[in-house]
Amino acid sequence: MASAFLSSILSKTSQVLGCVRSWAVSPSSSSDPRSSVLEDLKELERTLERIRAVLHDAEEREIRDKSVKLWLKELKEVAYEADDVLDEYQYEVLRAQGESRTSRKRKRVEGDDEEQVSIPDGMGDRIRKIRERFDKISQDRENLHLREEDGERRVLEAPYPAPTSHKVDESSIYGREHDKQAIIDLLFSEGVGHGISVVPIVGKGGLGKTTIAQLVYNDPKVKQYFNLTGWVCVSDDFDVKRLTKDIIECITQNSCHLAQLSTLQDTLEEKLKGKRVLLVLDDVWNDQQSHWERVLLPFIGAEIVRIIVTCRNDSVAEIMQTVHPYHPRCLSPEQSWALFRHYAFHGREPEEQPRLLNMGKQIVEKCSGLPLAVKSIGSLLRYTTDEDSWMDVIQSDIWEVDENNKILPALRLSYSRMPAHLKPCFVYCSMFPKDYEFDKGELVRLWMAQAYIQTCGGRRRTEDIGSEYFNDLQRRSFFDSYWSKFKMHNMIHDLAKSIAVNECWAIVDKKLPNHPDEVRHLYVKADEKEFGKSLCSYNLRALRTLLIQHQLRFPIAIQELIKFLLLLRCLRTLEFCWEREDEIPDLLGNLKHLRYLRITSNKIEKLPESICLLYHLQTLVLDCPHLAKLPDDLGNLTNLRYLNITSNKIEKLPESICLLYHLQTLVLDCRNLAELPDGLGNLTNLHHLQIVNRVNLCLPARIGKLANLQNLLGSYKVQGGIGGVLKDLVNLQGFLSISGLRNLVNIEHVRDADLKHKHKLEKLFLHWKAVDCKNDMRHNRLLHLESFPEKNKDVPADEKREEAMLKYLQPHANLKVLSIKGYSGSKFPEWVGNPFSFASLQEIDIIGCEKIRSLPLYIHDSLGNLDAPVSPSMLERVYISGCRQLTSIAGLHHLHSLKDLKIYNCPQLQLLSEEGLPSNLQGMHIEECRLLTSLSGMQNITSLGALTIRNCPQLQLLSEEGLPSNLQGLHIEECQQLTSLSGMQNLTSLKKLIIKNCPKLHIMAEDLLSFVPFRVQIINCPGLSNWCQIQRINCIQVPSILNLKCSN
Repeated sequence: MASAFLSSILSKTSQVLGCVRSWAVSPSSSSDPRSSVLEDLKELERTLERIRAVLHDAEEREIRDKSVKLWLKELKEVAYEADDVLDEYQYEVLRAQGESRTSRKRKRVEGDDEEQVSIPDGMGDRIRKIRERFDKISQDRENLHLREEDGERRVLEAPYPAPTSHKVDESSIYGREHDKQAIIDLLFSEGVGHGISVVPIVGKGGLGKTTIAQLVYNDPKVKQYFNLTGWVCVSDDFDVKRLTKDIIECITQNSCHLAQLSTLQDTLEEKLKGKRVLLVLDDVWNDQQSHWERVLLPFIGAEIVRIIVTCRNDSVAEIMQTVHPYHPRCLSPEQSWALFRHYAFHGREPEEQPRLLNMGKQIVEKCSGLPLAVKSIGSLLRYTTDEDSWMDVIQSDIWEVDENNKILPALRLSYSRMPAHLKPCFVYCSMFPKDYEFDKGELVRLWMAQAYIQTCGGRRRTEDIGSEYFNDLQRRSFFDSYWSKFKMHNMIHDLAKSIAVNECWAIVDKKLPNHPDEVRHLYVKADEKEFGKSLCSYNLRALRTLLIQHQLRFPIAIQELIKFLLLLRCLRTLEFCWEREDEIPDLLGNLKHLRYLRITSNKIEKLPESICLLYHLQTLVLDCPHLAKLPDDLGNLTNLRYLNITSNKIEKLPESICLLYHLQTLVLDCRNLAELPDGLGNLTNLHHLQIVNRVNLCLPARIGKLANLQNLLGSYKVQGGIGGVLKDLVNLQGFLSISGLRNLVNIEHVRDADLKHKHKLEKLFLHWKAVDCKNDMRHNRLLHLESFPEKNKDVPADEKREEAMLKYLQPHANLKVLSIKGYSGSKFPEWVGNPFSFASLQEIDIIGCEKIRSLPLYIHDSLGNLDAPVSPSMLERVYISGCRQLTSIAGLHHLHSLKDLKIYNCPQLQLLSEEGLPSNLQGMHIEECRLLTSLSGMQNITSLGALTIRNCPQLQLLSEEGLPSNLQGLHIEECQQLTSLSGMQNLTSLKKLIIKNCPKLHIMAEDLLSFVPFRVQIINCPGLSNWCQIQRINCIQVPSILNLKCSN
């Protein structure tokens, strides 16, 4: 659809018009040129509103009406021109402010100087001509009979998929047996029980969701279990009355002539009462919770209801699901080939035509596992053996070979129902080549540069709204996650390309289209010499995005690029890689509209000064390791929101950087940066600050003024107290590490940190000693504050002071991970182990706390109210190490979610828990606990898979009841007093058995393993010699080291 970008551009144009109208204040004379411009602007705004009123109708008719399509194309071209003209005037205002700031007439220019900004020569005439063209377009809308928006959109007349039924030819289905079984498992899951359960199958069009539902529906065991089954193809019309009537007809197999909803619901309720019901609702688009709840009302009386829903949007699934949605994957290459072979070579052997076989495999790869595409193209080629026809398919885009018009209409339906504000964002992605991996934040910033994100004048950040746009597109199956990046499926890319036509283009293995003047967004990764020579020969003056991915090295190519850039007066986004030692030409300042600039270079040491004239710039990324200095006037870029600098030579930032009042994100990968500007605290809109450095930088005193800061990443020195840094940073989130706490002499500095009210923190590390993190890359992903003593002298440990400090360092109750290391107090404050303080805690590390005698992990009565409701523990991992005075661990048996328990070097610990161990424990490792005598309750830990006990010389008894039967790994070493192991015959899952240096250990001869695991090691255990012989394990004795070794 050629109008994909129009809504966003018109919205942005209208906003700019409002600004320009406010600048064009009442002139002193009617002959002032501003008077006529003001009238033109007012009339232009009225015309735009009239056009906007019919825009939805035009977009819906564009598919089938060429006249409307041409009208939209002309409208869009004029809208671009209007956007450029208004943008230029905005630039002049920003330039005047920048010059005023540079000349120090005042620090910041407010709204009182805008009357002094003159209208550039010729701008008045351009606005008048644009208004006249809009007037003509507005008149044409009447000739096209475009209707105004009345609050409800009509149902599109785009081709709809044919209604589906439960019938399926299983002989033509490939690769869906696993998906079928997964859905059946969800239907009969023990956790579902009686009542209503909804299983959504979610994925992009053509993926095979309906096919999977058909396979499940027709499974004999499924049919046998349910008393009533029904299949309804819902599609776009989610009318509760119609849907209820359709359900009655499909489960009774009789026509229903009832007209009232209440009567229909009573009838359905009566039919379902006491029955086991399976219902498939295929192709659901409804995202209204209330509609869905009304559909479900008659199902309440049924014994069991299972509803399978197929849809394309996670948002639809979220309002219906009772279990997690199932997301089918694309077919594997092998499955795709089997499906293609079935349709393309039906009745023929492909091996008889080796060239077609090879081409067929290339075609299958092109379809990227989308069953609809594989099936459609296979069917297209079924009766064609001409190699040229097959090669045409390989060399063409999908929409060019989709003769039966099946593939793209199925995908286009999702696009047609997409909200208008998402359409330009989606189509923009067709500029990237297929299989391109993009970063979410980077893509949002590219959308921002094109003004695709509609803020509606609210207080929400543009970045946050853009992130929601992205998430919405992902929920609608237009983006697929790929590790930490994202991709578009090849068929989805073809859909976007078919809509963009020539507006978005990638030069990788293709040349420019036949109409290069229509290209507005261009991605280039081509031969530098060839591209450079031909660049200026194309009419690409309308470009708004230029991403050059190859390196610029050759003089001829660079000269051509310079000439080319001088022509690009509309450019919003520019990216290039400069690999020459000479400086970048000082011409960037001519790109007045530029919002996004990324420069990559391993050569340059200096930036052109004209970069400081890019007053519209929002994003600046400088990946230049040898860059030695930033321009002094960088602070002129007051619209800058994202600044990312990579350099190994920059030692100091210009003070003017503290004038970037709109800056939201500052990332400095500057390994030799020696200091931060004192005025950094002025950047009050900063949300993300990340600094990668070889040494710990000192944070400026006013850093605490950044009240909006959410992410502060990097390692920093703090002299005196951490309170001044953390007190007002209430929005901090993620991972906070504080080391050198022992150096804090003033307790009030700790109290001011106020960690209890930093509700967005997820992980907290409290280290009393300094931590060397120079080479620890993990610290680039967290905030590490290192407290230095005021007089640069180490402060000795003080038990009482540290106990008071830890009391004031209490975090909020939603913390997920807590680590306390090097604490010298003899007891923990009351919040440690309090189930309400630890309500969400999942991991806890207690390391090197040498004076602690008791560790409370769950103490309910610490609240002083035994009748209060018990808050269940969420702890999954406990790690205790180096607590040399620890004698007891309180509340361990209450940790019902605990999966992993590790205890190292606690020589005074005699007993883990008198009440027993948590039953859900999966792994336990005990080491260097020299006074530990027994482990009770082991048999009850049914989920325990791995048990390691090392260097516990006083351990006499492992478990009277025997070992858990699910144990897969057992490692016992240096337990000199251990005398027996019982229950070995129950270890049916054992895969690894290691026993070393346990001289008194015996195992009863009748307590034999049911089978010998693959990995067995028994060293220096003379009491096990007879047991090993009975088990028929080869025993090797090495007398020189008194070693008896048994191996499988």
